[in-house]
Amino acid sequence: MRRRDVLRTGAGVLAASAVGSVATALPTESYAPLGSATVDGTQEVTVSDDGKTAYVAAGSGFAAVDVTDPASPTVVSEQRDLLADAENGPMKMVADVKADGDRLLVVGPNGPSRDKLVKAALLYDVSDPANPEQLAVQKVDHPIHNSFLADGHAYLTRSDFDRETMRIFDVSEDSFSEVSEFGIIDHDEKWQDVHGWLRSLHDLYVQGDYAYFANWEAGTFIVDISDKANPEVVSRLGGLDAAKLSQLKQEDFSRIGIQPAGNNHYVTVDDDAETLYIGAESWDMHPDDETRGASGIDVWDISDKTNPEELTTIRAPGSADESFQGKFTTSHNFDVRDGRLYTSWYYGGVMIHDVSDPASPERITWWRDPESTQFWGAKAAGDRDFFVAGNMGPGQDTTGGLMTFPDTAGEMADPPGVFTAPSNTSIVTESDWPDYVSKESQTTTTTAQPTTTEQTTAQPTTSDPTETTTTQADTDTATPTGTAADSEGSTPGFGILATVAGLGLGAARFRRRRDD
Repeated sequence: MRRRDVLRTGAGVLAASAVGSVATALPTESYAPLGSATVDGTQEVTVSDDGKTAYVAAGSGFAAVDVTDPASPTVVSEQRDLLADAENGPMKMVADVKADGDRLLVVGPNGPSRDKLVKAALLYDVSDPANPEQLAVQKVDHPIHNSFLADGHAYLTRSDFDRETMRIFDVSEDSFSEVSEFGIIDHDEKWQDVHGWLRSLHDLYVQGDYAYFANWEAGTFIVDISDKANPEVVSRLGGLDAAKLSQLKQEDFSRIGIQPAGNNHYVTVDDDAETLYIGAESWDMHPDDETRGASGIDVWDISDKTNPEELTTIRAPGSADESFQGKFTTSHNFDVRDGRLYTSWYYGGVMIHDVSDPASPERITWWRDPESTQFWGAKAAGDRDFFVAGNMGPGQDTTGGLMTFPDTAGEMADPPGVFTAPSNTSIVTESDWPDYVSKESQTTTTTAQPTTTEQTTAQPTTSDPTETTTTQADTDTATPTGTAADSEGSTPGFGILATVAGLGLGAARFRRRRDD
């Protein structure tokens, strides 16, 4: 553990919010970004092991940004119109990139489209970041919303609302060789009866012998991948009752699939994989409900992976309007490194929490500017003294880019006043849920072998929640769509409502701006 630089005093320098414990800091000067580089279409960011290069998923491709000097980040290469010569190319809706050593994984599209887009995972040699070399292409028949790259293996989410699985490929020889495919319906067939909209594998994280699945309303699953040909669920954290979810009517989907609680969206673990952080993504779709719209990050002790224990919740910053039309501040992508948690909250900015005691996170930095920024993710820059964040740009403006921030405690000068402590700061409990849905026990463990049910087609097992709706308008309040004409091959139409709930608001907003 590196030496902490937080100086605690009796006076609170950082404004209190619904974050739990807030550290006080004595900065030598006001906290502010170090630098920025414009990358049109910025979404997810990842950083090289040495912390000198950041890679940015940028919708129509990706960019490499030299952050050797974090005060002057410089775009050294941009790769656009990927697979332009392929059938249904070029590749679009690239929202995720992952780096490991001198290899970079680029995937897309992150969601559905009316167009028949090429769907693929691309492997690059980035030993020279200014001149990425494409090594291999793996075409697939489904969107890939998220991915992971570690130890010679690529992990792809199959985001088609049918299987909703993790696909593992061996890429150690600079080619794609599929090892296995596994999802929660392979572990327990009861999830087959739940519409994929509600159990979507939104994101995954891999470290050592374990993969961690964020399966939206189904909760988070810890999966043993020590035998990559035969993954096996070890335990389940949170989530709603499968039998009740399978009985939901279409009109209930937005209330359950977009509002808190639930909505397991993003997951990561600390350096020793003893603490798990689960981010939920949600909005205030039904203001008549008493619960807040914005979700935060749940912290779990997973030192015993068969018996996880929930420790606390880091709540989202408040906003006067937590709906799609407001300055929403729900949790998005984040990172943990060396006792610190780096988080992004869309219009709510970026934060650092000291999580050296994970049961008592202390916020030590919070920077936000909702008029010019909307953050997709925050990532540590290796062992260096700064972190990076992907700014999508506010509203319909896509001219965001990569921003760098000091990895220190501090207070920004003249913080905007739009963010207020929410009136309801209590954690949502089972009693807050409608009668037709109930939470299962917080943790479910298993030692059973996964089922071996074969499913080789991608036909939806239930009707699409949006299949009866009409055409989409290019607004944030668009009527949900999802007719058969929206389907790509055998993939059911997601529709904007389903895309927002199952695959992330930022991706949906970006898709409408860039692909309509």
